[in-house]
Amino acid sequence: MEKLKGQAEAFCRKYLQCMDPDQAAAMAGCADGYAVLETKMVRRRLERMREAAAGQVHREDVVRRLAQLAFGRVNDAARLALHSEEADLETLDLSAVAELKVTDKGGVEVKLIDRIRALEALYGLLSEEKAEGAGELYRVLTEAAGEEGGWDDG
Repeated sequence: MEKLKGQAEAFCRKYLQCMDPDQAAAMAGCADGYAVLETKMVRRRLERMREAAAGQVHREDVVRRLAQLAFGRVNDAARLALHSEEADLETLDLSAVAELKVTDKGGVEVKLIDRIRALEALYGLLSEEKAEGAGELYRVLTEAAGEEGGWDDG
């Protein structure tokens, strides 16, 4: 029973990473990913893990990730495109890759993410942050002005 719980936990973690029941089952040492996914215990655990993960993603995480996409290096993507036969996919950082296509001649076409869109999204988040800060400053100043001994009371 304990081994089953351990496998179910491993399956849940792997499933949330890849969203493929068969792949998650293979990595967790289970036989049938779809059958495991249908069990009540696994569905409840996945729900709890999703809720916990949703509470852990913060604005700073999004800003950091957008900055990585906007300013990150594409060396590994270039390595994959130029030396696809020798590339070890497990070790490459392909987060900047939007599409990957193997051509009829065996070559690899790599389409990178749109850095301009990532920059625009990053700018939008940072602009909102500044606006929120300015709004907070304005609120504090207006409250201070309304207090006894405020702006007009000299």
